[in-house]
Amino acid sequence: MYNHVRWLSAKKCMKRFFAIRKEIPAFLNVYVSSDTTELEEKFKDPEFLRQLAFITDLTNHLNSLNLILQGRNQTVLDLIGKINGFRNKLNVFKHDLEKNNLTHFPSCLQLAEEFNSEENIEFSCCSSQIQQVIDEFNTRFKKIESLKSSVLLYNNPLGATIEDQPPDLQLELCDLQADMFLITRQEMGPEFFKLLSKEKYPNLRDFGLKMTSMFGRHIHVKVPFPP
Repeated sequence: MYNHVRWLSAKKCMKRFFAIRKEIPAFLNVYVSSDTTELEEKFKDPEFLRQLAFITDLTNHLNSLNLILQGRNQTVLDLIGKINGFRNKLNVFKHDLEKNNLTHFPSCLQLAEEFNSEENIEFSCCSSQIQQVIDEFNTRFKKIESLKSSVLLYNNPLGATIEDQPPDLQLELCDLQADMFLITRQEMGPEFFKLLSKEKYPNLRDFGLKMTSMFGRHIHVKVPFPP
């Protein structure tokens, strides 16, 4: 019954599975007729429980990112900001885990407190797995860096350094940044580019349309650009 949409429910499944980890061996012992000794022993193994707690918390963080990326009325600027924000969080997670700081890993913290009286359970080794996630994000979203200049222009065309922009936009930007009507406006993103005249700013207008239409499945602009 697996499909990509149901992956969003993985966070709840993992949290519930972790929550009943003590009851599962008893259930296996009483209600399963076949030999479940090996499985029951797993739930007493500190290494298995450590990995279970870690993957539960990491899945929770990843699913939270997945959900906020699906919000409506988001531009490419919003999505890139959220992805880069999560990449920053991954670095925080890695730094904290290296010191066995479990502030952002509640399941791991709960397990550590349970084992505290018996043995000291360490999660610092999990930092290498966070590094794998960081590397994966760097690979998957490396093209974001190539969009940085365009995103900055899209976000603030009035403050953009003209010399750093593509040649086909430079002369229009000269006029735009001197336009007494536009420099008094408070709109940003798509709302600002809707104000641009097709006759006076054709290239900048096309640029705005291009940036607004990126990741179209996630974007629902309330008011369309006028013809």
